[in-house]
Amino acid sequence: MSAAIMPVAGKIMDFLSCSILFAGVDAAWQAHLETLLQARGLRVKSVADGRSAFAGFDEDLPDLLVVPARLPDMPATQLCQRLRLNAATRGIPVVVVLPEANSRQESEILERGADCCFSMADNPLLLVFRICALLREYDEDLAGREGVVFRQPRIVIMTAPGGVLWAWSDRQKPADFEPARGGQPYLVELLQQNGEDALLVEDPEKLDLSGIAGSRACPDCVVVDLACPAFDGLALARTIAAFRRRSRQCTRIMGMVEHGGLSGEQVARAFHAGIDDLLDADTPVDLLVSRIGSLVRRKTLQDEARREEAHIESARARMALADALRRVNADLAAANRKLIEAQAKLVQSAKMASLGELAAGIAHEFNNPLAFVLAHENTVKRSMVKALHAVRSQDLVTAETALQKGSERLSASLIGLSRMRDLVASLRRFSRLEEGEFRRLDVPEAIGMVLTLLAPKLGQDIEVTCKLEAPPELVCQAALVNQVVMNIVSNAADAILDTRRETIQSSEPTLPRADRILITSFLEQAESGKGEEYVIQISDTGPGVPKELQERVFEPFFTTKPVGSGTGLGLATAYGVVQAHGGNVVVTNASTLGGACFTLRVPYRAGEERRGDNVA
Repeated sequence: MSAAIMPVAGKIMDFLSCSILFAGVDAAWQAHLETLLQARGLRVKSVADGRSAFAGFDEDLPDLLVVPARLPDMPATQLCQRLRLNAATRGIPVVVVLPEANSRQESEILERGADCCFSMADNPLLLVFRICALLREYDEDLAGREGVVFRQPRIVIMTAPGGVLWAWSDRQKPADFEPARGGQPYLVELLQQNGEDALLVEDPEKLDLSGIAGSRACPDCVVVDLACPAFDGLALARTIAAFRRRSRQCTRIMGMVEHGGLSGEQVARAFHAGIDDLLDADTPVDLLVSRIGSLVRRKTLQDEARREEAHIESARARMALADALRRVNADLAAANRKLIEAQAKLVQSAKMASLGELAAGIAHEFNNPLAFVLAHENTVKRSMVKALHAVRSQDLVTAETALQKGSERLSASLIGLSRMRDLVASLRRFSRLEEGEFRRLDVPEAIGMVLTLLAPKLGQDIEVTCKLEAPPELVCQAALVNQVVMNIVSNAADAILDTRRETIQSSEPTLPRADRILITSFLEQAESGKGEEYVIQISDTGPGVPKELQERVFEPFFTTKPVGSGTGLGLATAYGVVQAHGGNVVVTNASTLGGACFTLRVPYRAGEERRGDNVA
């Protein structure tokens, strides 16, 4: 809707463009007012009478009604009462136009449900102001009317030629009455003129109570001819009442008997048959229509009460479902925390096992610089003693030479001690029990630490090349590199060394091997098309993994190593860590190096938090 602006008394008023329906209003006066309303962006429609207005509500509800005090087919008060009975039309503002100012008439109309009364002699701009004010209030209630539709009350007349209700219509109809739909009783035409969806049914077999057989809705009221020779009226009433109980419908039943037939016995039979109102053939037209309207009104109120109750029950069900979902989510969160803790402990156990396998190499790494420092300790001590004696004997050249030699030995020792310090720092970082936390990780630095720990196993004969083209930072668990990459590189080194030993033990001469391990990283578009994946590939020049075993290498306790040489948990742990990231890991044969190629893919997350964990 487009906004319209209307100046009133020196002020600016904003309101949404709405539709206004004129029903039965004087054409000349309406034309003048239409010009003012359309100039402000409002859409204007018109119909001849109230019946036409109600007939159009099925397809399009107006935002405001403008009607005269007396429409051609009904008074404005009756139109207001009928509007207020339906949830779809209850909030529609109604402006009643009076020929001249009449405070008594205006009070009566306002008390009967109208929102505004206006005299045709008043300034039209004042009416435009009132209309805009009503539309502004009505627009604020639009959300509450969503999903509510309007339909005219449906009344079914059950009678046939020869019945008392058919004869009643013949007696009550005016002398100048001409049926609009040939053969219909006067009562049907009268109800249709009043805006009801009235229908004549002569055969009970054709009565559709559910509204499934045709396009019409379930009837609100059924008027049954209890003295019709074509069918048993009481039996029909019992059938309708039984359907009403089964379907929980509120359909009302009215019965008509012959003149003088309202005996105590007849009333009792009607009550037990489920009839809600009973009258005889002498009932005047106005009273019959009013009593039908009363039944329909009561039925409409019950329908709305049930709808409200259904809405309340639906809200309660949604609240119960929300509580259940909260409990399930809490249970899932607790289970997830336990799984993360269990995974961290498993990773820690596998890590300690890896350290156990590397213990000999790490001890060697400590022993070499330590032996180097100890070997130079006596040299430094002798240089210091020699320098001291030279100073005492005033031999500055000898003292300087001795001090220079001691300084060189200390510098060499410092290199060895720095190596030991770096190794201890790597071990401390590697052994921390923080593998289950998601945090920012510097991938190149973590890979460098892993290669430091694996240096004794890799030795001088296996060249490790890193081509890390992906961004350095990744939000992940530290175990993704500390454990997964370490296990894969360690297995690659074992495979290369085993192949080398087998080659040495064989009697066939071979050319020297150039053994390599290649670690690459890059970003790749995810297969789903949403986001990117962080990819780490580790290839080697080893013997590779046979295709029949490529799907089994990640199974717990499965290993191709000799008994006592592997636990079969390294790659299984690696698989679990990658799965915890929502990624996957596969093994294929490397196309470039000829050995195995492990490809890790995890969703790329940089600089964001996951699962509510703090990113360090």
